[in-house]
Amino acid sequence: MKKFWISLLMSFSLLSSLYGSAEETVLDASNVIKNMMRDSKIKIPPRVLANTQAIAVFPATIEISLFLGGKTGNGVMVVKRSDGTWSYPFFVKLGGAGLGFQVGVEKKDILMLFKSRDIVKKLANNKMTLGVDASVAAGPAGDSAGRGSEVDFSSEVYTYTKTQGAFVGVSFDGSVMNHDYDKNIELYGNNVMPEQIIQSDGLLASYAIDEFLKSIQQLSH
Repeated sequence: MKKFWISLLMSFSLLSSLYGSAEETVLDASNVIKNMMRDSKIKIPPRVLANTQAIAVFPATIEISLFLGGKTGNGVMVVKRSDGTWSYPFFVKLGGAGLGFQVGVEKKDILMLFKSRDIVKKLANNKMTLGVDASVAAGPAGDSAGRGSEVDFSSEVYTYTKTQGAFVGVSFDGSVMNHDYDKNIELYGNNVMPEQIIQSDGLLASYAIDEFLKSIQQLSH
């Protein structure tokens, strides 16, 4: 019982950390990319990066196993435009239910690489279910390639996940992605839609946005 209450308190504490400012989330996402690039166990194949058309980063996503369990996180997404440049970032949310009955809490950093820009069209209705609207697999990386990770490059989404300093494969089937309109408004100062963010060249920049886009450039080259 004591373990249950400790885990419950940890859950509320970690969940509260998800609701930082928009600028903080963008900077955290930039740091996730940098940390993953420095990790020798995460060596994303050039073929995956060359075919990547959209990238989503979810820093400090929380996965809770309390009875039915679940996961939740706020993230940042960019899309490669037709001229090869990356769009300004926009915010997305990740959520999903679990089936475990154990008590526990875990914090993960998640990087998602999308093979198609059509993924944005699937998000146009404000919701996309991974594994249903888009096939998803743990991306091949480092020593994990060929051992549980996909090697035929046929999935639409590849995921790379770190937890407590370790690189792990995680199933995201059934996870739901939504636009986070409130965070977009907070970052850009007006009611701008994700489609407008993707196409725009004149949005208000900031240190956080510049750092994030630099990280995206470093990752994709």
